[in-house]
Amino acid sequence: MLIEIIKLLLPIVLLIILLYLKLDLYLAILIGGVSLALLFGLTPSEILKLSCQATISFDTIQLLIIILMVLTLGQILKAKESLKIFVEATEGLLKRKFLIISISPALIGLLPMPGGALVSAPILNETLKNDNISPALKTYINFWFRHIWEYIWPLYPGLILCAGIFKVDFVPLFKHQFYFTIIAIVTGMLFMYIYLPPLKKNEIKKRPLIKNILNFFYGLWEILLIITIVILFKLKVYLSVLIVVIFSFIILKKSWKEKLKILKNSFKPSILLTIIAVMIFKNYILHSQVIDLTKDLITGAKGFKYIIMFFVPFIIGFLTGVNSAFAGISFPLFVSIVGTTNPDMWKIMFLYVSGFTGVLLSPVHFCLVLSAEYYGAKLKDVYKYLLPSVLILISSLFLFMFIIGGYK
Repeated sequence: MLIEIIKLLLPIVLLIILLYLKLDLYLAILIGGVSLALLFGLTPSEILKLSCQATISFDTIQLLIIILMVLTLGQILKAKESLKIFVEATEGLLKRKFLIISISPALIGLLPMPGGALVSAPILNETLKNDNISPALKTYINFWFRHIWEYIWPLYPGLILCAGIFKVDFVPLFKHQFYFTIIAIVTGMLFMYIYLPPLKKNEIKKRPLIKNILNFFYGLWEILLIITIVILFKLKVYLSVLIVVIFSFIILKKSWKEKLKILKNSFKPSILLTIIAVMIFKNYILHSQVIDLTKDLITGAKGFKYIIMFFVPFIIGFLTGVNSAFAGISFPLFVSIVGTTNPDMWKIMFLYVSGFTGVLLSPVHFCLVLSAEYYGAKLKDVYKYLLPSVLILISSLFLFMFIIGGYK
């Protein structure tokens, strides 16, 4: 078993080393993924086959459409100065820039969309345009506050899977997990307070309250419309994004020459290659012996039940960077421990937060890698803020289980 665990850790260490050596992110992910696949029994022909399958799969194409549309939306918002209008309106309403830079990604976080951090990234950039903030700190702020709702917001696939697997309603999930949304908000605010230099006051034009409110919604109407379509009409996120962005592009009052420039600026090969690399990596995980290893770990847990309950979803979350993956793959393994007729909600909370902390730290998490790409940040620099923040969540998790859950 020890050898199997070492085999699992080696590709992770390799990936971290390649990132430290500043290799292109998509190449580092592919090399780390291929090494994991080889170590866990996949042949070169199987690796090639799985790579091709992942590249042309519907899930990958859907993700590429979403990201391309999000990048296009960012360029549209920039072209018609929506971001500037939104930032000015928010400054007029809230006055404090410290609050504004956390609220923008938090608002976008209500939309469960892969790579959604790319929507809030330009808004944050616009807000901090007069401040000398490092790319790593911008990445951290944008990424962290984008994900404060994933413990409780019922539109997220991970929570939907969690409720389905353990046969529980969202209300008890909310009651047991909202603590971590609060902890995440407080942690993010604390790190901003510690690391942000004094922020320069942007010149705020005096406007009536109603004008600021209208400008606030005007600046974000496309994003709010996407959320509305998803919630009211139950349309797939990628279709909602596609419809709204095409509509916004058509009605945009710019010449065709300017519109073609928007499309050109929206195409980011490095970001698209990173998405494909992540999907290939995920496919290796699902078709190798990694999942069997997690089952063996649980079987041999004995007196270390909670350690295993933490590391199994954490490792799957870390390897895939997707909350629906750790929920869908690891939660069924714990049904007998948690129960379904009268499940232990604290154990469910423990499993969910364990998996999600792995997702937050994952170097293949879309929002993390895309935010870093957007701001030009090195992941090793972002982890200086991210790692201690996640450690606060993990410490709080074990403390909760000790005090409230009672380690039953």
